[in-house]
Amino acid sequence: MMNPEDQLQERLSRLEKDEPLEACTADLSADEAELLEVATALRSIPYPAQTADSIARQRTQLLKAAAERHRAAASVRPSLLSLRRWTMLAALPKSVKFAALCAVVVAIIGLFLLQANSPAAQNAQLNSATGSYTQFIPVVNSAMAAKDPRSAVVAEARGIVEMQANSGQWTAIYTGQMLQAGQHVRTRDLSSATLLFYDGSQTRLGPSTEVAIEQLDARTNGPRTILLAQLSGSTDQQVAKSSDPASRFEVHTPNGSATAKGTIFQVLITSALVTRVQVDEGTVVVVNVNVTVQVTAGQVTTIQPGAPPAPPAFHISGEGIVTQMGNVWRIGGLDFHTTNSTVIVGNPQLGDRVAVDGHLAPDGSRIADVIVLLSHAPENRFEFSGPVEAMGSAQWTIAGRTVEVSQTTHIDAGIKVGDLVKVDGVINPGGDLLAENIRLLTDTGMPFEFTGLVQQMGSTSWTVSGISVTVDSHTQIETGLKVGDVVKVDGHILPNGTWLADEIKRADEERQFEFSGVVQNMNPWVVSGISISTTEETEIDAGIKIGDRVKVEGRILNDGTWQAEEITLLAEQALTFDFIGQVNSINPWVVSGISITVNSSTTIDSGIKVGDTVRVTGRILPDSTLLAEHITLLTTELGCTNMTVVVVNINGNQVTLSNGQTIDLNGNVTVVGNLQASAVVVIRLCVRADGTIVIVSIIVIVTPPTVVPPVPPSSGEGKVTICHYPGGDKNKGHTLSVGQAAVAAHLAHGDKLGPCSSGGHEDENNDDQGDEH
Repeated sequence: MMNPEDQLQERLSRLEKDEPLEACTADLSADEAELLEVATALRSIPYPAQTADSIARQRTQLLKAAAERHRAAASVRPSLLSLRRWTMLAALPKSVKFAALCAVVVAIIGLFLLQANSPAAQNAQLNSATGSYTQFIPVVNSAMAAKDPRSAVVAEARGIVEMQANSGQWTAIYTGQMLQAGQHVRTRDLSSATLLFYDGSQTRLGPSTEVAIEQLDARTNGPRTILLAQLSGSTDQQVAKSSDPASRFEVHTPNGSATAKGTIFQVLITSALVTRVQVDEGTVVVVNVNVTVQVTAGQVTTIQPGAPPAPPAFHISGEGIVTQMGNVWRIGGLDFHTTNSTVIVGNPQLGDRVAVDGHLAPDGSRIADVIVLLSHAPENRFEFSGPVEAMGSAQWTIAGRTVEVSQTTHIDAGIKVGDLVKVDGVINPGGDLLAENIRLLTDTGMPFEFTGLVQQMGSTSWTVSGISVTVDSHTQIETGLKVGDVVKVDGHILPNGTWLADEIKRADEERQFEFSGVVQNMNPWVVSGISISTTEETEIDAGIKIGDRVKVEGRILNDGTWQAEEITLLAEQALTFDFIGQVNSINPWVVSGISITVNSSTTIDSGIKVGDTVRVTGRILPDSTLLAEHITLLTTELGCTNMTVVVVNINGNQVTLSNGQTIDLNGNVTVVGNLQASAVVVIRLCVRADGTIVIVSIIVIVTPPTVVPPVPPSSGEGKVTICHYPGGDKNKGHTLSVGQAAVAAHLAHGDKLGPCSSGGHEDENNDDQGDEH
């Protein structure tokens, strides 16, 4: 039996479908019936009509305020169908109910005058004869919404997002742009955007992605149709659930199509035109060359050009340090096989940290589909600040340290003895410090350095990954740069907040940033006008508050997000150093040939011995002594990764997996969920410094797993063999051959791919014309 709230919601839905009030209130209590009567009265209230001029003015104001309202999540939500508020109203005396109803009506009229042109209010139907609204749809908590089922709206546009005009020319578009069927949208490098559809479905475009909207009718009543053609790049789909079995949400690629209902899945097209479909929730039917496979949550399939989809395999992902490269990569202590279809981004090398995304082969081996560089190996690098004491053609003396320079060292113009500088570079095997950059630190600004996408270029100002950068006659700009290039920008933030560029040049693959600024907000983080994303892995100094000066280091993600890896508090006028090296001596401390002073305030990781790799951070004292504040051991763990497998057998504390491995459970392993045979689990493994692999946790994600039957052969003429259960009755299953277009509907009703078991009735020529559902 339904609870009161669910029962009321069911009656409200019937009212929305224009069912008579008398029928909806027939078996309700007096209080519940009265609430439905209130809803009917509110729906029939005429609201003031607006002129075209006032609508245009409000549209302009709304678009200006939309982004801020979305970030602040402060949109007004006067939902007339809030069951919790109605339940509270039902408990009041009738006189109070009437007064409350009057107040609600007045408030609604006021809200209408203020927000009549909100995205949701635009969906109300205007009666041209009476000039009044006959239907009111509550304002939703979103600054963006498609205006009707045959349109989509662009949201969260970052970097360069473009639309192709009828002439074939590409023009820049921004958040709020409306789209229709037949239009193409693409993103450039370090760019992304989200398409919002009327029914609540979403498609997020990753960097360097092009999508065409083939058909669009995202109605909420009746069959929903959203057909997209993905020509390149990557997309993430969140498909709203539809109760109509004829609804379609399809992504067509150069190698087949993916069909889903109420599903979350991703589609990737590699440079070799290999299509990869990964499902996170629900089920996706993937078809190519008349072969159909069903991909369920936690699985992935790939499609080579002109070939059928590969049998679905379990998806695996993780990150770790690269210790082996070639046909087989070792990442975080685990082996990943590469193929001609493996996409490698960022040119990672041995010792670098990477993210890996792939799948399990039938023999249990791990196949890498995508390997992405996260950060280069930090070993043998240094960084510190201090005064210049001597300058030469091959060596400088900075804060008492001898630093070598070469023809490739970048040195800011105008530096002289006595100036305060920041130097960074590599520590050579002999312990010598080779500078890569020497930058002037002035009292008029704080330094910054980042890599981003050129969006606009001007004589006095550029826009790079959303940051307005000022250029002047002293700015060194590499020749030949154009909009769409990825560049590295160095400069200073002036006291008035201006980002003044000292140099703009083409960037390498690593998209890092580093700058110092003032904290303006901490939830979310904003430093000197830049919005910063943080994660659980971000290292943030304790005690930071709004108004403090900090140094922020991190990387710009593919979608243009600035993600911080470290946020460090900057002490006033402090000269600091930070480098990684090998311990040569402990008493006294010598790291990579550099003498380090420690005191009672220095924090030193336990267990450090000669030969270990450590990170040393601290302050440069007035007498040029390097006083360490922290000495941290860096080799406690090489990396971790996740592995998705099926549990074959459990015998005491021993667990046998589908990849042939046997693991022992102990008190250090955290188990989440009901661990049993046939369960699909995610195993978190970490590699220690001595090479041993440690299991940290086991999380059950599916019990029991969904078994995908073998792909049935086509019966010819583009048909697929399935086992059909009329009315869902498993006892009446019989084998059918149906057209490709009917496969998705059959699977949605519980039918399965492949023939029925022996004894079932066969009708190999059924074309699904008279089938019941």
